Amino acid sequence: MALWIEKYRPKNFDEVIGQRESVDKLKAMLKKGDIQHMILSGPPGVGKTTCAVVLAVSLFGDKWTQNFMELNASDDRKLSVIQGKVKEFARSRPIDAPFKIILLDEGDSLTQEAQQALRRMMEEYSSTCRFVFSVNYQSNIIEPLQSRCAILRFQPLSKEDVFKFIDWIADSEELTLDNSAKDALEYVSKGDLRALTNLLQSLSNVSKRITGEMVYENAGTIDKGKIKSGLDAAVKGDYIKARKIFEELIGTGVNMKELLSEIFDVVISDEDVIDRRVRSYVVEKLAETDYRIIEGATPYIQFQAFLAFLSTLKH
Repeated sequence: MALWIEKYRPKNFDEVIGQRESVDKLKAMLKKGDIQHMILSGPPGVGKTTCAVVLAVSLFGDKWTQNFMELNASDDRKLSVIQGKVKEFARSRPIDAPFKIILLDEGDSLTQEAQQALRRMMEEYSSTCRFVFSVNYQSNIIEPLQSRCAILRFQPLSKEDVFKFIDWIADSEELTLDNSAKDALEYVSKGDLRALTNLLQSLSNVSKRITGEMVYENAGTIDKGKIKSGLDAAVKGDYIKARKIFEELIGTGVNMKELLSEIFDVVISDEDVIDRRVRSYVVEKLAETDYRIIEGATPYIQFQAFLAFLSTLKH
């Protein structure tokens, strides 16, 4: 059985979900044949690597595998790799093409020494090679490299884009998903289509009918609905009920830091849970709770103190 992440990976720029601005820039470069060194910056699973591969395939055709090299910089991040494997590929002559392309996936993991070496290579081998960095954090790339690259920013995918992708797979694989399942998939994947696709394939092996509860159970993610229920009880002044809901969640093996992170996501994204007039106070208290736990305070007691704080907001 084929892996869905490959089956549903875009084969051309028109199939890329969202990212119209970045895709249009890449199309323009391709049309002119004027490819620059580039930094593709954005969250994971939104199409950065896919766009780089599509660019290579569109530019080189049948010869794309000979003229394109992909390295995962989080593994091959040392200076020795850059001076060896990368330099050897960059200085060799392209095959029936104006230049080669090297994709450094997760390029923000490269060491400072490796980035400095790349700076020199980008100048020395500009006639035979183009460098493309796929990064989650552009700020981790040194300024001299940034100044030599065109920077394309890939945005987090909208809920509508994620739903469109889910519907595409569901129709193709004859899956039935209710609205709660779509909401859950969008929530647990956080816009990462790669993670979403893997999760959907895993769920399809169990059942062709997928529910929100199944998504949360298989993703190992905290049920957003229970978090909202617990917060709602707390802000209404019902500390006992809130404590019971969250203790049930903690009893399933949820890590306290993970729970705080999920609560933060709900607080800042769902206006129906926390009134906007007090949201800043809640976020501040969450940060304080997280800091105290990191410093060694008892997680359970600190979390109970956070719930008690929420329960006083009503007054």
